[in-house]
Amino acid sequence: MTPAPRGTAIKGSKRRSRPYMVAAMKPENSCGAAALRAEFKTRMEEFARREIHGHDELRDCKTMPPKLWRAIGDAGLAGIALPREYGGGGGDLRALAVAAEALTAQGGVKGIATSWLGRQLVARLQILAHGTPAQRQAYLPALAAGDITPCLAISEPGAGAHPKHLTTHARRDGGDFVISGEKAYLTNGPIADIFLVLAITDVAAGRKRYSILIVPHDAPGMEFTDGVEIDFLRPAPHCGLRLHDVRVPAANLLGGNGDAFERISLPMRTAEDALFAATIAGSMRHLLARLAGELDGGALDDEGLSELGRLAVAPDGLSALAFRAAELLDMDAAGNAGQVAAISASARDWARTMNDRIGALMTCGNFVPSDGLAAEYRNIDKTLGIAKSAHVIMAQRRAGTLLAS
Repeated sequence: MTPAPRGTAIKGSKRRSRPYMVAAMKPENSCGAAALRAEFKTRMEEFARREIHGHDELRDCKTMPPKLWRAIGDAGLAGIALPREYGGGGGDLRALAVAAEALTAQGGVKGIATSWLGRQLVARLQILAHGTPAQRQAYLPALAAGDITPCLAISEPGAGAHPKHLTTHARRDGGDFVISGEKAYLTNGPIADIFLVLAITDVAAGRKRYSILIVPHDAPGMEFTDGVEIDFLRPAPHCGLRLHDVRVPAANLLGGNGDAFERISLPMRTAEDALFAATIAGSMRHLLARLAGELDGGALDDEGLSELGRLAVAPDGLSALAFRAAELLDMDAAGNAGQVAAISASARDWARTMNDRIGALMTCGNFVPSDGLAAEYRNIDKTLGIAKSAHVIMAQRRAGTLLAS
């Protein structure tokens, strides 16, 4: 089924807010689920070796080549975590984790995994979890086929994603919402067909109430900006967006009115952090394999050889952490959010330490890494620095809790 024409209302049954019920999307039994994950891993490995491996030039592309997106859809990898009734693969978040790791382990281009994973999570955690039946039918089949791209628009210039500082707002005008404001750091923004825009729709007792509205990319009043230059994570495209009195039907409201930050934004961040560890585990595998291929064994002394051996198995631990985090989200996303956040923080710290140690090996003796290897290392290093200040604040809070206990 094709998506609703851009700029038109989506009419459906009475809207109601519903929790993210992962259990309803699980395969029938654990054996079947494990087999399905193994299948997705194999298919993604084959795809990455065929379409991505060895193409270092992809890191110089500012946007995903349309041919590559089409290949992902044709390979049946655009909707891994969507139900089969919408044309998806019927997988869960663990399936996404193993596929994401395979994509980076075999392809070695982290930006492709970032762009691909963003599409998967918006489709599953937002439209599938919170959409009306009409919204699901309008968008999910096209998302599963890889025919359209969504973009979640939360962050704003100078505010990040902090709810106290966001200002984009939407006022009700008859049967429509009229949106004004500015968004930033939009992953997949330049190629998106629809935007899920977080906007203030009410202020109660001095507290902002947020909602998500589905906005077609060509709605009148949409102005795209270059935004902050991101010279890594390519070819994942990014941009900014200004909304000048953009009018959309009230039927484009995704989920309930006024509770979107708690119900949509926070769970999305938790899942992103968890699956980020899977993409980094794969990236580390690829980086280490490439480093070993370029190193002359004689360039390392005994300690260097031992260090390379220790690092060779380190991605296995990172992979296990990512899989466990995804498993906890599959079991009970809300109830396990705190534990998942702790696992994700540990995985990020571990990955940063691993990357520093790999960097030290790359400077040993007279070894000179190839341009491709150096670029791959730099991409991982800069990726691990994303949202550094937010992670520092969270670490300080954990330290305060520990000291007070």
